[in-house]
Amino acid sequence: MAHGDLWQSVLGEIEKRVRRQQFETWFRSVRAADVTPARLCLAVPNRFYKDWLETYYIPVIKESAEAVTGVAPEVALAVDSQAAFSAEEADEAERDAAEAYETPPPANEPVARLTSGAEYRFSPNNVFETFVVGPANRLCHAAAMAVVDAPGKAYNPLFIHGGVGLGKTHLLQAACRAYLAKNPRARLVYTSCEEFVNDFVSALQRGDVAAFRQRLRDVDFMVIDDIHFLARAERTQEEFFHTFNSLYNAHKQITLSSDSAPAEIPSLEERLVSRFKWGLVARLDPPAYETRLAIVNMKSDLRGVGMPKDVSEYIARSIDTNIRELEGALTRVIGYAALTNRPIGLPLAQEALRDLMVARPSVSIEDIAKVVSARYNVKLSDLQGKRRLKSVALPRQICMHIARRMTEYSLEEIGGFFGGRDHTTVLYADDKVAQLVKRDTRLRAILSEVEAELTRNAR
Repeated sequence: MAHGDLWQSVLGEIEKRVRRQQFETWFRSVRAADVTPARLCLAVPNRFYKDWLETYYIPVIKESAEAVTGVAPEVALAVDSQAAFSAEEADEAERDAAEAYETPPPANEPVARLTSGAEYRFSPNNVFETFVVGPANRLCHAAAMAVVDAPGKAYNPLFIHGGVGLGKTHLLQAACRAYLAKNPRARLVYTSCEEFVNDFVSALQRGDVAAFRQRLRDVDFMVIDDIHFLARAERTQEEFFHTFNSLYNAHKQITLSSDSAPAEIPSLEERLVSRFKWGLVARLDPPAYETRLAIVNMKSDLRGVGMPKDVSEYIARSIDTNIRELEGALTRVIGYAALTNRPIGLPLAQEALRDLMVARPSVSIEDIAKVVSARYNVKLSDLQGKRRLKSVALPRQICMHIARRMTEYSLEEIGGFFGGRDHTTVLYADDKVAQLVKRDTRLRAILSEVEAELTRNAR
């Protein structure tokens, strides 16, 4: 892809992420000086443009470039003397810039207010319509939609937890957008816990805690991402405790996300753990193969790229860690095709993702059941039967846990093998064994030995 074409593609992505007036003011006059996927050297008309872009738009430029090429580049800005504005034109540009920065966005572009009063623009793709629902995330999705329909009543608080890149932020922003669409005059706060902590510390330093409290407690819908950061700040936990009580008692909706369940957040006060459990605690799990395939197809459609079926299946089979890495793999394939000027096909995808691939053994659910039944001296027919004997329940749960870790079978397929049990039973078993392993060293050793034996047999 030529330098100019690459920059035009990046500009197309930038245009999706900023308001039209901001785009026209700041980016129409920027040209590509020396552009590669790893480094963007951009020429701007004057020093004012350079300072403003460096201060406010470098992250947008990097994210947009990464969306095109799959690589987050270094960005360098330089004043282009040949294209420099006159003093009069520079003054006019500065006035336009101020207006672009201060003018409220159109009503159809939802904006939330951070605790500092700055604006936060939601990702345009983070809506319920683009959230691919599967067994591993169905409860969280339904709960997020429920709090939009009945804020402060359905689930309050709603506490969503799960690993990195599984869709927590997508769900939170989707809920915010849907709520603002239904309640355009509502007072909504969407912020990260880190921002909450920083704002509280700043308020303490300014002696302005009363105003900080007023901003947070006079809202209808409060959403805080990554609430586990509270564990680092004892004084802020006290403040959040009172904010939580104030909003809860006023029947205002509180929605939180974390990488851990409430009881697993280290150094979190017990009274906060208790309150986080008052509503609904819902966990996001890594998506099964079918869900991953649907995500790949959804993401490629959103980008307007026709993805061959075998390529979609290859990406979905190869990346099973989280949605963020799955999307990153898709971006890499698309970017690689553009850079090499080749059509997207399976050989190209294998080439583009070569360094991401890790050889993994082929293990079946039956293989797992046989090894576990021998280890615990139970019959395979008992594991697959309906009996709930204690001597059979744990080995069956261990089988389900290992199947989730070592195979690409869906929750329904795993549950079906073990007596036609539904996906919620598999999720419960997986979670229970994961919790037991944390405190039971003997069980941890058994699981390690079983997985090692399965890996050896599969080679």
